[in-house]
Amino acid sequence: MLNIVWLAACQPLSSLNNDLQDYQQRMARVLKHDSPPFISSYLPAYPSLNELSNIAMQTSIKLTEFYQLQHCHFASLIAERNTSLGKLQLPSIRYHYEKQLIQGLQECIKQTNEPELKAQLQVWLQIKQQNLPLIWADMLQKSTEIRQALSTNQGLIAGGPQDGLHETLAAFNFLIASQQQDIIDHKELEQHLHKLEQFALPARLWRSQNLLTENLNQTTVWLKQHGAADFCGVKPTNNSKKEIEYLSNVFQLFFIEKIQGIASQVNHYHYKLSPIFELLLKHPNLTPAFKRYLSQQHQQGFANYQLAMQQHIELWQLIFKNCHLAPGLSAHINTNK
Repeated sequence: MLNIVWLAACQPLSSLNNDLQDYQQRMARVLKHDSPPFISSYLPAYPSLNELSNIAMQTSIKLTEFYQLQHCHFASLIAERNTSLGKLQLPSIRYHYEKQLIQGLQECIKQTNEPELKAQLQVWLQIKQQNLPLIWADMLQKSTEIRQALSTNQGLIAGGPQDGLHETLAAFNFLIASQQQDIIDHKELEQHLHKLEQFALPARLWRSQNLLTENLNQTTVWLKQHGAADFCGVKPTNNSKKEIEYLSNVFQLFFIEKIQGIASQVNHYHYKLSPIFELLLKHPNLTPAFKRYLSQQHQQGFANYQLAMQQHIELWQLIFKNCHLAPGLSAHINTNK
């Protein structure tokens, strides 16, 4: 494990964009070089609706059969589905509708004595039960709220309750658990979807980790290009001693006390959300396109971020070692090197 002493766990968090730019610019000012260009972070395009489509078996009811179902409550659901609005149901409304329909079919089978009609009802019930996981997958992948939660290019994490970690976990857990429930509360379903859209925590988390990855990678390369490993030299001059003292202060004030605070939140949110995303990545009814997108952001993106942090910290460890400095303490150079 890296041996940097972190001192910023309880510090208030500033804007990540500003902190990264300040960090780069302050080092550039000390070294009297242009700072590396700041890189903004954007998530890739979310898969198209066509890529996310599942093929469900279709069912149809003849008019004569429909008239035979008037003794069953779910006949009204069938009529509702065949209106112009019913044919344009949003994914979440369709999912709730299908749950109701299955329950209605089960009740109607119990209420039906005519053998031929009862057999047909059982066929429809089997088809609907087979289709329901695909309808659930459509809701999870295609709902406007979830697309926003996973792909918006607005905002970064701040590291507090305003990020909506509790609400995001509750929403995903509700959606996953709903697969095993015969009845779901439609109002509660819509409220959870709204929370996912409102906070968009996964997308803001991934944008934050990507922003850190790109800019720390670039800053590490920039420091190496300007001789970071040899800052102290064999015989440090007064100027070089001042430079490394100032650089050490910049590292302390901007990286440790500000950037590292957001980085710790990236780690925290990633591990809290991991059980949910790992479950979705294994789900048999979610499409390959959706899983590729999720894997790219949650798995590969986080691995890239960890590597960027590690390489940046290791460079500073080398600087501190060569200059006989203790990270997190006032800079002091041993001139008897």
